[in-house]
Amino acid sequence: MGYTHYWYRDREIARKPFAKIVDDFKKLLPILKVLDVKLGDAGGEGSPVINYDEVVFNGLRNCGHPKNPHIAIPWPAPVVKPGVAPSQSGAVVGTWFAGVILNQRTCDGDCSYETFYFPRVLPESYRPLEPIFGYDMFGRPIYRDKRFVGKYFGSCKTAFRPYDLAVTAFLVIAKHHLGDSLIVTSDGTIAHWMDAMRLCNNVLGYGLDFRLDDDSEAL
Repeated sequence: MGYTHYWYRDREIARKPFAKIVDDFKKLLPILKVLDVKLGDAGGEGSPVINYDEVVFNGLRNCGHPKNPHIAIPWPAPVVKPGVAPSQSGAVVGTWFAGVILNQRTCDGDCSYETFYFPRVLPESYRPLEPIFGYDMFGRPIYRDKRFVGKYFGSCKTAFRPYDLAVTAFLVIAKHHLGDSLIVTSDGTIAHWMDAMRLCNNVLGYGLDFRLDDDSEAL
């Protein structure tokens, strides 16, 4: 349970578009640092792995933000502010049945959560989505939306921590270069992606045309 983004991709991405994705994402790193988005490796330590074979990162575990146990299982409010909250307590604007509601990205003193993993070629252990999604109470098959059949599923639960901005910006970039071969959905709405879209537009000259794909029957 937690605020998550999802994507559906081909197992292998050609070298040229993947290199463009990586190069564009690298251009955002200085700005993300200024915005107080602190990135680490898969476990939230050290530095992110960003090369022409894979992009792997997490929020930084020892981020230096104050410890705050009240920031538990956060979810973004319908309308949110851009960037990272200057005050953790000021970002909390309510509660939902599992945790708190935030109007801006923040953490509980640990900016890491779930690893963002996007390699150029997925390991052979990954399997494409099958046509049958499941079965109803009568044993009849439930068929998956045809757009997702044969795609490979990926996701990242960010809990609306600061590195959520890096995750969403990367996916905006990837969608720009991969087009319809990449399907992106989210627990959030397009309002929660506007920060990343504007960041990409300001730095890279594109991003405002990004749209989330309909995620009905996607999983």
